[in-house]
Amino acid sequence: MVDSAVGDQRTHLIGKKLKSNNGNTITIKRNGSGILAEMTVAAEPDRAWHVLTSFGEMSSHLSGFSMSKILQKEDNYRLVEQTVIVGIPLLSFSLQVVMSVVEDRPYLRFRQLRGSFASFRGHWWVDPESTENGTRIQYFIEASLARGWKGGPVRHQIKSMIHQNLQELAVWIDNGGV
Repeated sequence: MVDSAVGDQRTHLIGKKLKSNNGNTITIKRNGSGILAEMTVAAEPDRAWHVLTSFGEMSSHLSGFSMSKILQKEDNYRLVEQTVIVGIPLLSFSLQVVMSVVEDRPYLRFRQLRGSFASFRGHWWVDPESTENGTRIQYFIEASLARGWKGGPVRHQIKSMIHQNLQELAVWIDNGGV
């Protein structure tokens, strides 16, 4: 049985506008079989793009990441390995993914090649036009958990981690650190 990691509407995060730690609004909503998150940061599009493609630095800036590294780099292609910790302090687990990443600006597309998910794919989009309101960034993910993972609580923790990562990412983009 494959359980959708992002398909549960019961969580408090879906369909809500949430404030990040630096005052930016983050919107997270269902989009088909996935989740679409959007946020606006004060930084210019080039700064946002630089942070999103800084795979080797992510574990230093995003508290949910225990490891993130580039395994292979060729032109606009990256082979990236990441491990995230999901859960609460006494009951946590790690999810690992090795994914292909294609930098096709303004899109950053990713797809799992192997890892903890039955499937995991999506993209980042950085609006190439900054406005007086800042730079708009979208994150879309479709993921299905592999067998053996319990449904509801795991999905909830993954969604909470997505929101936390987006908050920390916004701070990293705007301020250079968390």
